[in-house]
Amino acid sequence: MHKPVYFHELPIKKMIEHHDFTYCMSDDHRYYERGKQELELINKKVNKEYGGWSKEIVDHWNKYAPHSTEMSWRKEYTAE
Repeated sequence: MHKPVYFHELPIKKMIEHHDFTYCMSDDHRYYERGKQELELINKKVNKEYGGWSKEIVDHWNKYAPHSTEMSWRKEYTAE
């Protein structure tokens, strides 16, 4: 029997791949809240396990982040 895998248990790259980037555009408050919680979990894990957004993690985020002329969810990497 397989144990279910929960979002917060995923490795960071899988979390990004499964994240609902467009949650903020949802008319359904449940989807909005779930997407908001996913983003908070991603940010916490990035800060805890990687000390912040590395170029590798930003590049992976941008690989899956939607992008259009009206709106973009892409991140910019800035070295500190």
